[in-house]
Amino acid sequence: MGLLFSGCGGSSSVESLFDGESLDGWEIQNGGKFSVADGVITIDRGTGWLRSAKSYGDFKLTMEFRFLEANANSGIFVRTGPTSKDDDNGWPDNGYQIQCLDTLEGGNPLATMIPYGAPPFEHQSDLEALKRAYRPTGEWQRYDITCVGETMEIQLNGILVTTCTSIKNLSGHVGIQAELGLLEFRKIEIDQL
Repeated sequence: MGLLFSGCGGSSSVESLFDGESLDGWEIQNGGKFSVADGVITIDRGTGWLRSAKSYGDFKLTMEFRFLEANANSGIFVRTGPTSKDDDNGWPDNGYQIQCLDTLEGGNPLATMIPYGAPPFEHQSDLEALKRAYRPTGEWQRYDITCVGETMEIQLNGILVTTCTSIKNLSGHVGIQAELGLLEFRKIEIDQL
């Protein structure tokens, strides 16, 4: 796998999606337990999700996060529709999730891709690269998620882990999933390409 988009974004239009003080620009969906203190967004277990007020098409999304407990579970939604499933979890019903689970093993480890009602797509993950990129529980991690047309790349801590093609949702919201784990997020920036 090579970096398909290393030359993208000649003119910078970086927008901060988190001001460090509030959830301005975000909408809590389905009772998600999100709060802001000391410059970070905290997920306090529970379910639901946090949805960006705006939608985005082609972009590079940079997010810094850390797991506050072993096996904490969350996800990053991209190109996701505004609606949610009518069930106990209340997660999106048409989008893509980048796994944010503190594990390197199992069916959907960290930095892999999961469909959430979106059309099928192709993806390949390099689990050896994931092992090199991973930082232990409690340390800050960084995602760089680049979406251009029908292709998406997911880097963890500067190392390419997953490449997806045939992505049919060409725009949508960014979101953070609450899934019964304790996590913190700080820098959240998007560069529209």
